[in-house]
Amino acid sequence: MKKYVLAIDQGTTSSRVVLVDRFGDVKHIEQMTIGQSFPFDGAVLQNAEEIYDSVVLLIDRMFKRHDVDPKDIIAMGITNQRETTILFDKTTGKSLYHAISWQSRQTEEITNKWIKKGYDDIVLRKTGLKINPYFSASKIRYILDRINADVENVRFGTVDTYLLYRLTNNKVHKTDVTNASRTMIFNIETLIWDEELLQMFNIPKSILPEVCANDELYGYYNYNGIDIPIYGMIGDQQSALFGHQCFEPGEAKVTYGTGCFMLMNTGADIYYSDNGLISTIGWRMKNKTTYALEGSVFMGGAAVKWIRDRLGIIKNASETEKLAASSNDDTLYVVPAFVGLGAPYWDNQVRGSILGLKSHTTKADIAKATLNSIAYQVNDLLEVMDKDAKVNIQSISVDGGASENRYLMQFQSSISQVKLIQTAESEVTALGAAYLAGLASGYWNSFEELKKNRKIKQIFHPLLSKDEAKKRYEKWLLAVKATQSFR
Repeated sequence: MKKYVLAIDQGTTSSRVVLVDRFGDVKHIEQMTIGQSFPFDGAVLQNAEEIYDSVVLLIDRMFKRHDVDPKDIIAMGITNQRETTILFDKTTGKSLYHAISWQSRQTEEITNKWIKKGYDDIVLRKTGLKINPYFSASKIRYILDRINADVENVRFGTVDTYLLYRLTNNKVHKTDVTNASRTMIFNIETLIWDEELLQMFNIPKSILPEVCANDELYGYYNYNGIDIPIYGMIGDQQSALFGHQCFEPGEAKVTYGTGCFMLMNTGADIYYSDNGLISTIGWRMKNKTTYALEGSVFMGGAAVKWIRDRLGIIKNASETEKLAASSNDDTLYVVPAFVGLGAPYWDNQVRGSILGLKSHTTKADIAKATLNSIAYQVNDLLEVMDKDAKVNIQSISVDGGASENRYLMQFQSSISQVKLIQTAESEVTALGAAYLAGLASGYWNSFEELKKNRKIKQIFHPLLSKDEAKKRYEKWLLAVKATQSFR
């Protein structure tokens, strides 16, 4: 019997390759940082070749450094930063332009035109999404307008598609339903590329990948003559939802990464939000589609990166936990709207602010307010998710780098008045892709078998009273309004 599943987790600022065993334990991790560039205000670009090269290098390292036999890999799963858009050459697989990151706002002129043309309702009804530069459609149009290439030789992919194409030696051009559902051109009810939207946005269908379920065999990666099957592909936030085993409607998770992403399983039902949340596909397995409600915070861990790299307040992100605990100031508010605000505001124009500065404000106070801002933004999502799905979420599973910050997790629990469940395994996003690939390949047989693998590290309970939590959150809402009023 083969021993392991290999998961590729290609994120915004790093690539990881993770080896998972039958008990859901991560045996080895190989990781490396990848670059971003910011050539002008609102633009966030990446090098697609660097993304692919990092993954291939990490797979090689996994086998060589840890003495893992590639013959012992039953399946490989891929999870990825979503919405990031790559147009590449059909023949060579080489990218034709920069990869435009999900964070980038550089296509705002295009989305504003679409909004002015009155496309909002039809886009929401078909895709579950709001017209926004965040999603792939405007990025595709932006790149097509800037490259001089025969469209018949151009292929589009989000990062999953691009990696798959290159890993299969330019043979397989496919995506999965979760990544497709983030493009703003995929109909989440009919599960096909929507002809009407393609025509509206002037995007040629010939460049689009085939859309598949999450538990299919996608192709093979040949490593030194050994074919490793690629069985599961899924967008990173849906992968985290799956990795947390939120298999039932009403179960929710928050991933604290570069951004923060809250997803709640809504089962077979699509809930269209009245409050700026996104209706999306959670996964599709065994011919059954599971949907989710999602809210996105653009600046999560990236806000901590800002106080480290730009303000020089800290040298390492981990320092914020101690600094925050040493501060007694609960009246300082940071609104980290460096690339606008995501759900429920969807305000692309607003920029960040610090409110409540005093002559005795310290770097500890700023560090604390920055961590608090992450929790407040997540609470924004929780508040509207309760309203839209008409549920009262009692507990949330958490993961991602910033979930290791105990101050932040405790404050999140207190301000949101919910129980936070931190799993022992921090690589939950990779674990979701591994579980999908393992289920599809027969390594695991059922959700029940996976549930036996779940290990809880810590549970956080609210320490603030409901009244105090409400008072502080209302001040946050005032801080956001004040920031939005400054144009």
